[in-house]
Amino acid sequence: MDAMHRRLLINQFNDMKKILFLFVLLLAAGGTAAQGALQVVTKTVQKSIAWKAGYSVEINCEKAEVEVEPVASGSNVAVKAEMSARHPQLDSAKYDLTAWQFVTSTVGKKIYIRAYIGLRGGQALPNSNLKVKITVQVPAQCPVTLSNKFGKAKLQHLTGAIRLTGEFCAFTLLDLQGGVRIQSQYGNIDGRQLSGSVDLQTKRSAVALTGLRGDCNVRSEYGAVSVEAGSQTGNLHIQSNKGDVTIETGSPPRHNFTLQATYGEVKVPFNQHFASGSTGNTHNASLQQGAGRPQVSVETTFGKITVQ
Repeated sequence: MDAMHRRLLINQFNDMKKILFLFVLLLAAGGTAAQGALQVVTKTVQKSIAWKAGYSVEINCEKAEVEVEPVASGSNVAVKAEMSARHPQLDSAKYDLTAWQFVTSTVGKKIYIRAYIGLRGGQALPNSNLKVKITVQVPAQCPVTLSNKFGKAKLQHLTGAIRLTGEFCAFTLLDLQGGVRIQSQYGNIDGRQLSGSVDLQTKRSAVALTGLRGDCNVRSEYGAVSVEAGSQTGNLHIQSNKGDVTIETGSPPRHNFTLQATYGEVKVPFNQHFASGSTGNTHNASLQQGAGRPQVSVETTFGKITVQ
């Protein structure tokens, strides 16, 4: 047998080995998938809580998907909690589901809603994937305070003040007319059509805001910030450390601008009459169109400022 034929046979043999190896992997994956099919056990609790003018709602939870919206009719607070446990073994999922604790109470003028994982004496730590979906319907003017870890929250069509705290929690805000204050770590913030004042303090969170009608203050660390400075936006102040800032504006822009980037750059539209300069490692740009206009003030360190 000549060398060419020997090489051909060797290559064919190697190809067969590869095909056999892939076939074994597919069989193993199929067996693993069959063994790892999750059993899901759920429990739903619904409550109606008396509410009066002057009352507020405070929500504390973890591993939760929370939605807060106006109540369709009446003046009570309606709460629905859908708790679940997922585990390959049905008995384990059923047992771990009992770790979910859901409590509501009224103290003075504050309504408390709490969902958490609480173990009874001697109960082992859950092995299941535990989650809860909480839907809270409140009178639109009711102030809401919410704290959530390892989840997400959506608030929409409310007129009362909003106070949010999150760790690894993404916030979506839609059509809110009251003031909004957020402290967030490792959770992105998406806000649209916010009429009241907005105050954000974030760390490792991306921020995107559009449709602002009031003043806005953002303090950000290790996260990109994108804000629309539109025709109804008030004063906008952003301080960013180790993150880029983008300002979306109309043409011509309505605001006066003061921009400063240390160890970064400033990019502004060529067709606008921004004055620019630099001192050492700090780059500046400004646009002053007269007194009485709202102000956009941006300061960054180790980040880029872009106006577009």
